[in-house]
Amino acid sequence: MRRSSQLAVIAVLAGAVLAPSASGSPAGDLKSVLQDYSPDEKITPCRFTRGQLESARSQISQDVETYAKGIRPAIAREVRRWKDGGCKGKGAAANKLRIVAINADGGPRKESVTIKNTGKKTISLRGFALRDGLDHTVKFRSTKLAAGRRLQVITGCRTGHRSAVRRGSRYYGCRKNEIWDDAGDTVELLGRGGGLIAQKTY
Repeated sequence: MRRSSQLAVIAVLAGAVLAPSASGSPAGDLKSVLQDYSPDEKITPCRFTRGQLESARSQISQDVETYAKGIRPAIAREVRRWKDGGCKGKGAAANKLRIVAINADGGPRKESVTIKNTGKKTISLRGFALRDGLDHTVKFRSTKLAAGRRLQVITGCRTGHRSAVRRGSRYYGCRKNEIWDDAGDTVELLGRGGGLIAQKTY
């Protein structure tokens, strides 16, 4: 199989076969790892936590191994890097973020997710995203969250705006449709590149 065709198959596997279930994380972790791995058959060092890597490894199926033959040893190398201390301190700031509240009632202008920076340093959220169990996302533009502060992320647009905008302690994602299922869902906070930072099920 040609290299371009192989990558296309991996992309399909990542986007469809491995689409996150309602519980979110294991299949979502593998999807993110595969997307990072597929361009050059390498996993970016320390991009994912040890827990995320082990979670992804537990989801590898025969189909995935057929079209991404090196994914299992690549994950094993990254797990070893963590065990050997090669990733000590990596992503420490981002790992201070927590999902503290979810309001799933109402349309996109009413529903929201609140995240908190429990650390002692300001964290840039540029490139981060919130994701539901069906892979719908609210992505962050350039915005920061100061130490100890909360940010309420509203799915819809702020009145008078047609794109995402930050106003005080509120961030408007400017999505047209609601994301968070009224009957229950899992909210995941993803870092730059798709690594799972925090999640909350309601």
